[in-house]
Amino acid sequence: MTEKELKKLSRLQLFELLIIETEENEKLRSSLAEKKANRAIETYRIADLGSVAEAALQISGVLNAAQMTADIYLSSAKKRAKNIIKRANEKADAIIRDAKEKAKAEGNRK
Repeated sequence: MTEKELKKLSRLQLFELLIIETEENEKLRSSLAEKKANRAIETYRIADLGSVAEAALQISGVLNAAQMTADIYLSSAKKRAKNIIKRANEKADAIIRDAKEKAKAEGNRK
């Protein structure tokens, strides 16, 4: 609306126009506030996703360390088991050898 057209309007018409413009202004402000709130929420979500990703990386690191520790423990346990079996076989062989020698010695006495 031009300035000339505005000058032709009555006070009541100007007042109504002012009310309409004020309502529109309020709607725009409300829409802007809503958009800002939505943007803040999205920003928070993105930041939250970032912290979730960081937490996932940290957990992954902990799990990798736990797996390495478990692998080392398992390897060590297998080595110990092999050594125990080896010593048990050596003792069993020695017992059998001793038993055979005793049986031979007793057989020679008779």
